[in-house]
Amino acid sequence: MPEATTLTPNAVIAHGEQQVSTIVDGVTVLMNVGNGKYYRLDEIGTRIWALIEKPATVGTVCDRLVQEYQVERATCEADVMALLDGLLDSSLINVVSQA
Repeated sequence: MPEATTLTPNAVIAHGEQQVSTIVDGVTVLMNVGNGKYYRLDEIGTRIWALIEKPATVGTVCDRLVQEYQVERATCEADVMALLDGLLDSSLINVVSQA
């Protein structure tokens, strides 16, 4: 079993290779093609998904969200990390590199 990855603000993340996604009614619907499970992201999750279409650091994603939404940095980081941890656990994203 692969070793668990702990995300940090410097981790570079991107969409996983074992997923397909589309936008339906303004939200992202994902499918893990490896296990056939479907996932739905809300509007903010959809924005995060768009920000990691090309590899980006977790910190860069948070920078953009703090600029775009009225949210405290610490709250943003905690919420983004929680979402990304779930996406990573579901094999929907990959960690490209970890600094």
